[in-house]
Amino acid sequence: MVYRNVTFLDRNYNTVLGDIETENGIVTSLNIKGEGRGEPVLPPFTDIHIHGGYGVDIMNAVRSEIMYLSKRLYEDNVGAYMPTTVAKSYSKILCCAKEVRAASKNRDYAEIVGIHIEGPFISHKYKGIMEDKFITSCDTKLYDDLKEIMGDLKIRFTIAPECEGAEEFCKYVTENGDYISIGHSGGTYEDCKRLTGAGASSYTHLFNAMSPLHHRETGVTGAGLLDNNFVEVICDFVHLSKPCADLITRLKKDKIILVTDAMEAMGCEKGKYVFCGKEVMVDDSSVRDGSGRLAGSILTMKKAVKNMAEITGYKAAVKMAAENPAKLLGLEKYGYIDMGKRIIL
Repeated sequence: MVYRNVTFLDRNYNTVLGDIETENGIVTSLNIKGEGRGEPVLPPFTDIHIHGGYGVDIMNAVRSEIMYLSKRLYEDNVGAYMPTTVAKSYSKILCCAKEVRAASKNRDYAEIVGIHIEGPFISHKYKGIMEDKFITSCDTKLYDDLKEIMGDLKIRFTIAPECEGAEEFCKYVTENGDYISIGHSGGTYEDCKRLTGAGASSYTHLFNAMSPLHHRETGVTGAGLLDNNFVEVICDFVHLSKPCADLITRLKKDKIILVTDAMEAMGCEKGKYVFCGKEVMVDDSSVRDGSGRLAGSILTMKKAVKNMAEITGYKAAVKMAAENPAKLLGLEKYGYIDMGKRIIL
């Protein structure tokens, strides 16, 4: 398929005009003619932290429902994503993984590149609205069982570094080619340094559900700001204020990954839903439980990019949604528009 006179962002995020030839959604030829005009085609986004949307809850969804989610995300320029679990029993998490794996075989829309396990190896104090009864010490058996189910797909865990067995678990997972992110943690700066030394490569939704920055104890938040690993940012201006998001961009620069942390209600009507086993209320901008705690989001990736663009400019924001997550996960088909890369036209 040849698309002529298309305005798009090239690999250097310049707006150009050209002809694009594709095969099965992969760019096979580019002929750049000059400067582009108008709204450009963007590289596909990758959402590495999403619990659902459009009426689909990953924890309770079957294959067909997850495939429907993939289709709807694709319409939002999401080319790849990692369905994300919450703290539940091992059997429930494994059941979820089987449905995700089955759905991943259809790659016509947003491609499922792996699974993100958020919990159960997290802090009781910083669990958010996750159910306390499912929080446990780190156990490589869950990883081994997931590995058997997921095959060649990627596995990413969010864990608290102070959780019993965290360092050994981190080494085991990363030495087997998968990923650890620090989050839902009340740990210290030193705890985080030990875990990054063991292979942890990112921080989950920076500033949210983690020990805060204090001038005598920098905590998980300070560790995320100071080290050279990637940080997730939920840029809905609810999880983070606009000045806080600005602070992160000044300190982290090219190490920011935009995520949605979206749940079932994203793209749906306002009202009552169930998330993490609790009733939550969705309004125009947020999801909260009865105590007012945030419970995921209704953010889309396009909106996340638009919000971040108010701070960094459009090109830098697109990079946070497309190139940076691809770098973290080593996704060769994603990141920017070029030969051999996937494109959504």
